[in-house]
Amino acid sequence: MKRKELVQLTGMIFIFLLIVSSSAVASQEKKLNWHRIAELKPDLKVLILVEGEHPISIKDLAVLAELGMVPADRDPALVVGLRRAIFSTRLRKWMMKPFLPSHLNGKLLERFVMSGIYRLGFRIEEEGYAGPLNLEITAPRNSYGKQLLFSESLIRPQASSRIQTDVAENRWFYVDYPEIKYGQTIKIFFTFEYLVDMAFLVDHDLMLVEQSDNASIPEEARSFLEAGYKIDTHLPQAMDWAKRGGSGPPDARLEYRRLAKFLKETVTYDKAKREQYFGGKLIYSDLDEMYQEIEITLTRRVGACPDTTLLECAFLRARGIPCRTAGRVGHFFSLVFVPGRGWMSTSVTPTGIPLFIASGPDHVPYQKWSPRISMRTVFVEAKSRIQTLED
Repeated sequence: MKRKELVQLTGMIFIFLLIVSSSAVASQEKKLNWHRIAELKPDLKVLILVEGEHPISIKDLAVLAELGMVPADRDPALVVGLRRAIFSTRLRKWMMKPFLPSHLNGKLLERFVMSGIYRLGFRIEEEGYAGPLNLEITAPRNSYGKQLLFSESLIRPQASSRIQTDVAENRWFYVDYPEIKYGQTIKIFFTFEYLVDMAFLVDHDLMLVEQSDNASIPEEARSFLEAGYKIDTHLPQAMDWAKRGGSGPPDARLEYRRLAKFLKETVTYDKAKREQYFGGKLIYSDLDEMYQEIEITLTRRVGACPDTTLLECAFLRARGIPCRTAGRVGHFFSLVFVPGRGWMSTSVTPTGIPLFIASGPDHVPYQKWSPRISMRTVFVEAKSRIQTLED
């Protein structure tokens, strides 16, 4: 190894240890009350480190599966024979104190490292097209309780590219092709490594927060009360729902629960749209087409997460609650501002890969391209590995 490379590697290791050390000190200040969390959010996904004196057997896997525990980061076949592995389950199931096989012990993971690869593929579907293409894709970014330690990118076919961070700290990956042709497939790969801290993660979970009675909405959050593109705060349905919330300052958590109940009764989740998009069947000339107009969602009574996220923001803003759109790999959701606490997430999971947060009242498609030619997203997926800090 060359001296320059050795110095760089040593520096990276030092920075990593410094981050882990400082995060450990900060985490000690935030004690997790798992019993309270289980009461307020019993279906929260958590990770369990399972280890024992003897290797995990296929019989052990079956017993763990009956307890609602499945391998968190690999195929079950790859867990057989290991003495330790990480499993995923719902908090309520773990708090029931499940009886593990006698030779195994389990421990809730509060801090861990998550690393892996996020990849996307696009096929040019504009018949006869041969010309330039400018792509903008959101790369893995920092988020609440998830500190991005490292990331690299690769694109095929090769092209000029760069990463630029916007005011909302989204990391946009820009690609410039002087010429791309009909039928070609573009593949983009992002590696990532995160330090995940459950204490900080759940501290931004809307369902776990209480609102301060005397706090007000700061100026920087007020723009998220305004109407945005496809987010009409003056829709009759939004105004009617807002009025039924009563008068006086709204409680963001309680109002979101009321909205979630309204959505459950009003809108059926569009499984076909999700399957078609991730199955590579939908063709768009602009990814904004994925976001259905709110009036259509309410009329059809069917919508996927891009559609319901717009609805959530319109209704909550009509009620006087700042709301913005956000997304991670495979899911779109909303962030809600709670006076005295800040921005809270309506969708918290320890293993999600954060991609974007809207910088203003408009929603943000996580892919953009010009010119407006027909493109198909042929695959979107992330594979990750979970490691304890002791590994």
